Amino acid sequence: MDKQKILELLGDVLEKDVSELSRFPEDKPLEELDFTSLRFIQFIVAFEEAYQVTVRDSDLLMERYGTLSGMYHMLRKYLEPPEPPKKVLVCDCDHVLWRGIAGETPLEVDSLTRVFQNSLIRLKKKGVLLCLCSRNDPANIDEAFTQLAMPLRREDIAFSCVGRNDKAYGLKEIARELNLLPEALVFVDDSLYEIGLVNAMLPEVATVRADYQNLSFINRIEDYFWQDPGSGSLDRTRLYREQKEREKQKPLFSTVEEYNASLSTSLSCAPAAPDSAARLAELSQRTNQFNLSCRRYSQEEIAGLLADDRYLVLSLTASDKYGDMGLVGAAMVKLDGSQAVIESFFLSCRVFDRGFEAALLKAIKEHSGGRQLYGRFVPSGKNSRYADFYPANGVRLYE
Repeated sequence: MDKQKILELLGDVLEKDVSELSRFPEDKPLEELDFTSLRFIQFIVAFEEAYQVTVRDSDLLMERYGTLSGMYHMLRKYLEPPEPPKKVLVCDCDHVLWRGIAGETPLEVDSLTRVFQNSLIRLKKKGVLLCLCSRNDPANIDEAFTQLAMPLRREDIAFSCVGRNDKAYGLKEIARELNLLPEALVFVDDSLYEIGLVNAMLPEVATVRADYQNLSFINRIEDYFWQDPGSGSLDRTRLYREQKEREKQKPLFSTVEEYNASLSTSLSCAPAAPDSAARLAELSQRTNQFNLSCRRYSQEEIAGLLADDRYLVLSLTASDKYGDMGLVGAAMVKLDGSQAVIESFFLSCRVFDRGFEAALLKAIKEHSGGRQLYGRFVPSGKNSRYADFYPANGVRLYE
């Protein structure tokens, strides 16, 4: 991001030299430079005109632009290609979810920690998985959840890694347990030491320091989960718990076919319904490992493909005795004369190693009308496990 350009726009609004702004500490309140609500709007207008973008109404909250660092954070999404949204919020407990240290000092959930916990509940409703990573005794944390009257409940937590190991170890365990890459995680802690440790050992994990002297840290956390409200309609905590029950059964069977049969697995793979555009877009944005072309789609782009006769959009849904897994895979195929090109093929990490990708590919072949099949593979470093998927299944790579 061109910070110099941002400072030039801000300097014009504040009638300040850029050299003065460049020396101004990035975490210091801009109100000290007379950055008023009127000047905030003037700055947004200047920014939109300079970059030919439109700032979303949900981002027009002045307090999020109260410092240069906050301003850079808010504007980056409009100036750089968006990264896939984060999926998991991992919180420390002591001095973060509550005041005090569980098992050592009296605990309190005051008005400020209550504000933070309510934000966690909102994120969970959007589909964010909430996890705990604490260097404490598990019994102390369990007791805190039992005794404290607070918005966040134990059943809101998808997975906990509580013990005496360092936070970097805990975050790795959480990523492994959820079958996600560490980059899907956001970690919140009040300790600068723990934040620094994670930054050094797991730089791909986003970190936020919980500082109750400045509640803007809550806004920073929410900005990492940039899906549109309502797109995360799935109860991912419930889905994760159902997945744990499935995993317990897997060692009992020698083949994938036997395992799926034991769970009474039912698959449906067919042309996607028009009302599935939002979920298809969300899945494309959230999927990293089994995303063969790394293409991300907006809801509008999916709707356009669904209405285009040149494209075949297939969705894969699944259920078993533990519950309805919903839409777990999709493919976008361009039909071009005698050939069909799989432009996108992605599968949720929740259904890895169950052979569902074979079912989706079979449906593509059946719906392609005998056309020669090609597939786009764009290596990302995250999807390397599936680099040979197309060649191994008789699909030519599209150059």
